[in-house]
Amino acid sequence: MRLSFLSRCLVAATVLVVPAVSHADAAADIVMIFGRDPGMGAAHACFLRRYSKAHLASHPQQNVTDMLLYVSKQEGSEPYYGLSLQVNFRQLSKPFQVAGSCSIESGGKSTLGCGIDCDGGHLGVRVKDARSLLVEIPNSVRIFDPADMEGEADADLPQGARFGADDKLFRTDRTDLRDCVPLIYDEAIKASVMQGETSQ
Repeated sequence: MRLSFLSRCLVAATVLVVPAVSHADAAADIVMIFGRDPGMGAAHACFLRRYSKAHLASHPQQNVTDMLLYVSKQEGSEPYYGLSLQVNFRQLSKPFQVAGSCSIESGGKSTLGCGIDCDGGHLGVRVKDARSLLVEIPNSVRIFDPADMEGEADADLPQGARFGADDKLFRTDRTDLRDCVPLIYDEAIKASVMQGETSQ
């Protein structure tokens, strides 16, 4: 389970919630994110991007080489969205993660505005098309090492585990939900996904 400092700070802090709005554009975007209208049910979606050597060579200030994005909606009449990212950085073999809570934005160009756990900053998610989402990170956000859940702060991370100057906007493409198993910490959902009982 994802415990340690993330769970402790969530107990102590209030998660940022942007007031949700109900309008046609937002509703249509939610349908595109999950590939269906989730209604009051739970929903899950997985997106992936692996950058080519050619792309990275032409963007030397981009430190992210791979990005995996998991977006979820909890069951219920009050929409609650969760987001988890897994990223790989140049020169580092292990992946790092970002986690937060999101709600539909009442303004701006993003569909979902997400507050990262432990006052770790903010990012936005918007629909590019039925196949792709754009992840916008205007400023760096808090990351953690999923293999070292006792880590307390960014200072505990390797020097290269940072978003670079060109790590601001990422296109991610829809992929099989099972690809996002490393980002699913609810054991019941994870088991359902691995058995093919939960689909996006």
